[in-house]
Amino acid sequence: MKRWFCISIAFLFSMLSLKAEFLELERQLALKENKLILVSVVKEGCPYCLKMQNEIFDVPKFNQQIAKKYLHVTLLQEDATLPQALHVKYFPTNLILSPRDLKVIDEFAGYMEPMSFIELLDEVYAQEFKSF
Repeated sequence: MKRWFCISIAFLFSMLSLKAEFLELERQLALKENKLILVSVVKEGCPYCLKMQNEIFDVPKFNQQIAKKYLHVTLLQEDATLPQALHVKYFPTNLILSPRDLKVIDEFAGYMEPMSFIELLDEVYAQEFKSF
């Protein structure tokens, strides 16, 4: 009985450490650079995910604008490191996280036109840092 209890406790601690490691490097860098974290959750073979990637994230002009205020991370829906709380139903879903506590500040699902997407990111950033 004691053995199973010890194994259960060890398993719980390992699960907690996995959650604690989620985006930890990105979190530290975003704090240091005064940025928010933009997490794009995509699905394999999703046409709208590819369209956003090609029209926004792969375009240097837009990529540079995003990089000024955000640390961008793309994760596949199937990624084992993605916490259950961030599992989404629609793709692509873009989540803006606070680097202080990794809480979701804003989230939007589906494809967006490049300029609309950049304007929305600028708005969220200004709103978040206005509160400091």
